[in-house]
Amino acid sequence: MDSRTRQSRVSSKAEMKSDVDLAEVACDLCGSQDNVLLFVKEGFRHVRCQSCGLVFVNPRLAQHLEFQKQGGTGSMGEDALTASQLRRLRCELAELEPFRNLNRILEIGAGRGWFLSEASVQGWETWAVEVNRDAAQSLAGRKIDRILEDPAETFHAPGASVDVVRAWDVIEHLQSPRQAMINIHGVLRRGGEIRLSTTNFASLSRWVNGPEWVYLNGSDHIFLFEPCSITSLLEQSGFSDIRIRTRSFNLRRKLYHPEGDLPPGVPLLRPFRKLIDAAVQVTRFGHQMIVTAIKRGVRP
Repeated sequence: MDSRTRQSRVSSKAEMKSDVDLAEVACDLCGSQDNVLLFVKEGFRHVRCQSCGLVFVNPRLAQHLEFQKQGGTGSMGEDALTASQLRRLRCELAELEPFRNLNRILEIGAGRGWFLSEASVQGWETWAVEVNRDAAQSLAGRKIDRILEDPAETFHAPGASVDVVRAWDVIEHLQSPRQAMINIHGVLRRGGEIRLSTTNFASLSRWVNGPEWVYLNGSDHIFLFEPCSITSLLEQSGFSDIRIRTRSFNLRRKLYHPEGDLPPGVPLLRPFRKLIDAAVQVTRFGHQMIVTAIKRGVRP
């Protein structure tokens, strides 16, 4: 899909926003209906649960899942990997070697399939879970052993049949991250690893850029995690040995309806961006969280 087609889909969804229904939701983590407004961006209320602290969009698009199937970001991504991107994938797969037992790896939101394609080269049996129709069609042309076109919350796979589950920049899009993690826990074998990444709402980037920060898009990113809330989610789902690291700082600001970049909110920081970027990597204030956890047994 070329950039003009992707832009058209984003614009179409923006236009639909005024015509479709919004749905009030409870906190996905604790079930509370009690939340406080943080800010509104382009008509989407971003709230924090008063009980557990989870940040989410409420109300959200009632047809959120259907929009993810039709458009969203599932079909976006690079047409080809650079040498450095390929090296990163190979390094990640090398880190997963200690978990290779059943020789099966599953990726939630596989997108263009670059990770699973490289995993296949490394000898893994590869499974993909992908609801986006264009992405699923693209995956069909790759050497992936099984493609499940179902939501992360409800896909079916044999219990304890997978060594590793990967979910890269996916959890913020899901209708119920909690149900997805419970489902994943059941699929993983005992001692298997889940590996995920997501935007860090507690990052320095978000604090500096405010509501116009590029990753705040209420039609797509309906859950915004912080180290404390992602830890609670994984613990409640039965995972342990949770490890979190963060990376990166940016000054990018953006609106989505219609789509357009904004100038940096604090331009005086631009000359120091690389220095700040290096500094946040030893903290929990980077804009991307990379999280791993282990399945030790059955859910409590």
